[in-house]
Amino acid sequence: MKKNISYTVNEFLAGINPSVYLADGRVVTPALAYSENKWQGEAEGVKLTITATTKGNSTLYSADVISESPLAARAVIMKVDTTTADAMLDIHDDTCPVWKMSGWSAHKDGINIITQNFLAKKGDDHYSLVCLMGDIFRCEVDQGGLYFWAGMDGFTELHGGFLTVTVDSDPLKAVENNYRFAHEMGAIKVPLRDEREYPEIFEHFGWCSWNAFYQQPTSEKIYSKLDELKAKNIPVKWIIIDDGWSPVWENQLTSFKEDREKFPEGLKECIRRIREDYGIEKVGVWHTLHAYWWGVCANSELGKEMEDCLFLANYKVVPINNLEKQYKFWDTWHSYLADCGVDFVKVDNQSTGGVWAGHSSTVLSTGIAHQSIERSIKKNFDGLVINCMGMDMENVLSRPFTAISRNSDDFFPDRENGFAKHLMQNVYNAIWHSQVMHCDYDMWWSGKSDPVQSGLLRAISGGPVYISDAVGDTNRDNILPVVGENGDICRLDHYAMPTYDCIYSDCAAEGRFVKTYNCKGDSVALALFNVCRKDVTETFKFNVIPDIDATREYVAYEYFTKKYTRITAESEETLTLSSDDVRAYSLYPIMADESGEYIELGETTRYIGIGSRVKKKVYVKNLM
Repeated sequence: MKKNISYTVNEFLAGINPSVYLADGRVVTPALAYSENKWQGEAEGVKLTITATTKGNSTLYSADVISESPLAARAVIMKVDTTTADAMLDIHDDTCPVWKMSGWSAHKDGINIITQNFLAKKGDDHYSLVCLMGDIFRCEVDQGGLYFWAGMDGFTELHGGFLTVTVDSDPLKAVENNYRFAHEMGAIKVPLRDEREYPEIFEHFGWCSWNAFYQQPTSEKIYSKLDELKAKNIPVKWIIIDDGWSPVWENQLTSFKEDREKFPEGLKECIRRIREDYGIEKVGVWHTLHAYWWGVCANSELGKEMEDCLFLANYKVVPINNLEKQYKFWDTWHSYLADCGVDFVKVDNQSTGGVWAGHSSTVLSTGIAHQSIERSIKKNFDGLVINCMGMDMENVLSRPFTAISRNSDDFFPDRENGFAKHLMQNVYNAIWHSQVMHCDYDMWWSGKSDPVQSGLLRAISGGPVYISDAVGDTNRDNILPVVGENGDICRLDHYAMPTYDCIYSDCAAEGRFVKTYNCKGDSVALALFNVCRKDVTETFKFNVIPDIDATREYVAYEYFTKKYTRITAESEETLTLSSDDVRAYSLYPIMADESGEYIELGETTRYIGIGSRVKKKVYVKNLM
């Protein structure tokens, strides 16, 4: 038996002994017989088949459930045991389903709620386990076990892949190969990240109104902010007018048009001025996947006008669970916005499939929601969108083509030690999230609230870079090391993730640096963060960076100390960093010509110089 099957079946799933839950309260436990990679059983009108399909070091587990009696919403449960793992990393719900965060205690203290991705270390092997979506159900894990959630009672059949497992000696390769395998097998039906085109505008620097004005943006406030950015020569190329621009009543949308008290000249005229007076290339606006936080106001003019496109679900009036009618709703709104000059939208509050729970399969409803809205976004905004609050697999695996997705909870500038959690969420979530989406590490403040740490995280992130400073607060000196004079963000090839030695470690709790890496071609970036709220001394080797080539020598340039060092993967570094301190290394591979050894050096004025679009040939003897 292959390693991945042996671990999954015998240890993680503690043998395959599922129970089937019926809507009438009965629990049926068919005794499954194994033959040729299938487990089959039948009892009390329930037929259950689980199939393992293996290719190389990867296995897809699929289920077929057929019941004479209606199934419960939480229809199938299998026991899960994580205690046999030497170490484990999970990605699970962060207090609510819209955000995800990492956990390291699952193999000791039980499994976190709504866990959808695991990395398990056993000896020298690393197992990636990814929970998937079947036809009308999603798979996830908690302390009750691995279960199928259909969203409502009453279905009599469930079919499809629910789990893929890949084993590899490299933990990050295990995850990458697992997603590629699931996609190849058709268990992931949407494109992976490399098939999603990164929007060109997000190669440049932006600004968002949210942390500046929260739910009270006005055209005059936006002009005041743009006046400041222009006066300070801040190279902003795009902006988002976030929550608060629409007319609402008790958190319900009342019109597709703008709030004229906040935008007295109208949205169209406001955007014209933003472009012509301030040189902003793209303007986006915000709304949610259900129109507004609590949907549409049924008694408003909008509610009556779009009545055939709406329905009442769990106390909210939201777009109806019908592809064409939802598309009509979005296209009507988006056509108006496009006519006003809006270039893109930020679609928030996505991981709330529970709004449809009890009315439909949440998998089907979420799929319809994304198909309809992305169709409208493609027509009206050339596909340009930032997806937000949609990190659960039900949303991630339902997006037909859009590229950008928020990778963490909000940036909270006023939350005590908020950067530590923000950092940890982003670098660990990216391990799995970046397999399908281009990751957005959210906005930040350049003038307050850990601006250097936040800037460095964005510089190495690989995703969009934008600030949300209030009027008067933008600090140009803290922006230029991230985006430079012309606003190019120097985007790297991948997404900032933890180094090997940090993957299975809660670094903040263990008193260690959080190390995150990225690359650009053959050059490598390493950022160190001390979020322990005390001085930390640590010794590490550069071979903890996954992308470093063990056969090459590098010149390492550290931005904050301005030091050049010749290193190999085996070179050792000992550092002491005070609380909230950081380090930023750019590692350039050493090459040689007839004049000697040289590197292609990026801009040393950038935190992460390897991302520079312009590099210069510099001989090593002139650096050391």
